[in-house]
Amino acid sequence: MADQHLKATDWMMVRQMMNAAIDFCEKVEASGCRESDRAATTIANGQAVSVQDVLTSAWTYPEAMRYAIIRQRHESDDDLAFVRDTARILTAMAAACAELCGSKAGTAEAAGVAKMLRWFEAHAGETLTAALATRSQKQ
Repeated sequence: MADQHLKATDWMMVRQMMNAAIDFCEKVEASGCRESDRAATTIANGQAVSVQDVLTSAWTYPEAMRYAIIRQRHESDDDLAFVRDTARILTAMAAACAELCGSKAGTAEAAGVAKMLRWFEAHAGETLTAALATRSQKQ
């Protein structure tokens, strides 16, 4: 197995980042923010900032951060040779979650999200661990 697989991911940081995005998205929705509110402004650090500015920053800041992380990895000779399975899982789950934003009630249930969550919670990790235990016994 390649050494790249052995590098530990800072899952606490990943959780903090995802939670920050989720918490903000909840705040946006709970605020009742509408399209017609995008021009509303407030003063932040001495300058006018609109709802549009905040919403745009909330998706462009993480996008820019992604490139900053890529640059930092390159500078420290830690470039990705491939996309890890865990990265693919996070990307796919985030994309599925994004499709639920603003969807009609019952969409998740009708699509089978609960079944998928049960698979993750009760089957995926256990099955992975069991398979890896089998591999270890054969070596």
